[in-house]
Amino acid sequence: MKLLDIRLIGDTDASENMTLTSTQAILGFIEKIEWVDGDFADGVDGVLSVVETASGVDKTIFTFTDVNNDAEYYPRTLIHGLDKTALTGTAGGDRTKVLAAGKLKLTVTSGGVSKVGGGCIVYISEFN
Repeated sequence: MKLLDIRLIGDTDASENMTLTSTQAILGFIEKIEWVDGDFADGVDGVLSVVETASGVDKTIFTFTDVNNDAEYYPRTLIHGLDKTALTGTAGGDRTKVLAAGKLKLTVTSGGVSKVGGGCIVYISEFN
């Protein structure tokens, strides 16, 4: 495995919004998300998702709500419960890293008009 850093950093438009999509598709586990506040307005919201997946179904990785400062996040997802020897399909109590297979997309709203240098860096353990 190798560690990648995918940078989704940009500028908001006149509607206070920004949408960035990575150019390369990835296959790996999300290790950490580093939020870069840039000069976004306070109360910025964002959604990090995986798009252009094999199934064609977009998957939300993380939702940022009312972020005001630089921050680090370690997203994890619930694993399915076990009923003796079979997976039950219901969420258990344990968590695991999120698998991402596709392109990363960051959508920002309420970032302020024409703000610069904000977004996130996503660190991924990619399979070789």
